[in-house]
Amino acid sequence: MKDRVNSKSNLQLFQLLLPYFKPHSFKILIALLLIPLSLITFAAQPYILQRAIDDSLKNFNLEKLYFYVLLLFLAVFLNFIVQSSQFWLINLIGQNSVADLRLNLFDHLQKLPMTYFDKTPVGRNVSRITSDIEQLSESFAGGVIFLILDIFNVVGILIFMFLLNWKLCLVITFFLIPIVFLIIKYQTLYRTANLEARKKLSEANSFLQQNIVGISVVHALNSVKKSIDKFTISNKEFFDANDATIKADSQLSAYIELVSFFALVAMIFMSSLILKNGILTIGTVLAFLQYTQALFEPIRNLSDRFSVIQSAFTAAERVDQLLEENLEKDEGLIEGVQITNEIFRLDKISFRYSRPLDLKNEDSKEEIFTDWVLKDLSLVFEKNKKYALVGRTGCGKSTIIKLLTRLYEIDSGEIFFCGKNINRYKKNALRSYIAVIHQDSYIFAGTLRDNIKLNRDENELDWEFIKPLLSLINLDLESELSERATNISSGEAQVINFARALITKPEVIVLDEATAKIDIKTEQVLQKFLEDYLQTRTAIIIAHRLETIKNCDQILFLRDGFVIEKGSHQDLLLAKGEYFSYQQSMSLTSK
Repeated sequence: MKDRVNSKSNLQLFQLLLPYFKPHSFKILIALLLIPLSLITFAAQPYILQRAIDDSLKNFNLEKLYFYVLLLFLAVFLNFIVQSSQFWLINLIGQNSVADLRLNLFDHLQKLPMTYFDKTPVGRNVSRITSDIEQLSESFAGGVIFLILDIFNVVGILIFMFLLNWKLCLVITFFLIPIVFLIIKYQTLYRTANLEARKKLSEANSFLQQNIVGISVVHALNSVKKSIDKFTISNKEFFDANDATIKADSQLSAYIELVSFFALVAMIFMSSLILKNGILTIGTVLAFLQYTQALFEPIRNLSDRFSVIQSAFTAAERVDQLLEENLEKDEGLIEGVQITNEIFRLDKISFRYSRPLDLKNEDSKEEIFTDWVLKDLSLVFEKNKKYALVGRTGCGKSTIIKLLTRLYEIDSGEIFFCGKNINRYKKNALRSYIAVIHQDSYIFAGTLRDNIKLNRDENELDWEFIKPLLSLINLDLESELSERATNISSGEAQVINFARALITKPEVIVLDEATAKIDIKTEQVLQKFLEDYLQTRTAIIIAHRLETIKNCDQILFLRDGFVIEKGSHQDLLLAKGEYFSYQQSMSLTSK
């Protein structure tokens, strides 16, 4: 696949960042207005020195010498004040702009469809929001503006040199030509190498994140050594890729240093001839030597800025790739829902999953599709009834739930919610009426209150309603919970999962193996709580336990994406079909 390193120019990538600098236009204007003052106070110093030598020392005029010394001191002092102010403003602008970009990137990430997260490792997204943004922070908080300052310094010094002696100025300018060609050449080399290094860092972060989250599995299966070996390979690949960027950077710096050395040697040689023939004064020659050294100082800085800025453009391109990902579609306009007797109707829906052809290549857009998970499926879920979705693994039970909540979009057919096409509702409105409780519950680091609230509006929450659930765990609302529930039991974590879902008193409850990790006594309390609550609510239950589903109004038995049997528990057992065989096998397994 063709590398995307040159998919956008530096100017296009800079335009990506421009909106984040606009709110700070006034500060940027002040920083830019300080540039000429900084330039004059810096470039005037050798000129003042030249005047001091030729006007005062030559004639032993101490009064003029004191004046020029005072003038030089003022130039140095003003340059210090101006540059300090510039550096403070530049860093303030950069940090604020990058903070806004980080916030926007996180906001964008939250609104991406589930299909994006299916194909993108967590570590890759973390790298973009952390290391890539940090790279932009370091670069555009200083690199770009400092680059502009260095360019202005080079131009200013050349102007002063030209005013002193245009012939010598042309000689020095000649040495700038190869530097321009070197920067153009190494820009592409460095950018390509740096992009590869960032990719390898993302892969290492992804592997690291997965192994930290799954550390208990790694230890339980005695695969620590293999994990270390695999990370060693990933770490070596990042080292090699990063080494290529260092080589490109060091080679450019060395070449610029070599060119500046030849320029200084040429200047010294010409100065000796000039002084010998009395063409120019010693003050002019000394000023030119100082200008030559001062000229190549910002040029040397340019090589350092070059690597920093190219890293920034690499990071900007990776951030831009994330920002170019299409957001989750939400064309709905309806916010309020009028509950009808028919909650959901699935009319001949079909769906299949897709995945990237090459998971290791983050630039790859080629996808392949699975076989049809659901094909021409039609179902109806009515108000105040309990439904059970039953079937063997892979039959499409969980997929139906993902489609009802629009985490995924159907390929064909229609889904209706309360009599209207589901696409006509805003997703937030739709999901506010549905609570999905999964088998696996994620606990965030923070208090029990924060885990239940999840940044929602207090007006939407009924704490009194969930008190019976909270009584099942020996924690108060201010108890601190560790990430992934390491300081509580899995059963307590699942009770918290129930509490956070039911605190908004949703219209539709979906239980996806939700009681699998809960002990019998706690499950009985939960079942009683749900039984009372579901008198006026609709429930869709995915479960294998007979006790969980036997009292449902209708059981839907799925196979290969089709409903092959439906009816009450007793009716299906009497029919002695697939559901009967399935329950027999489950009973034997539980024994």
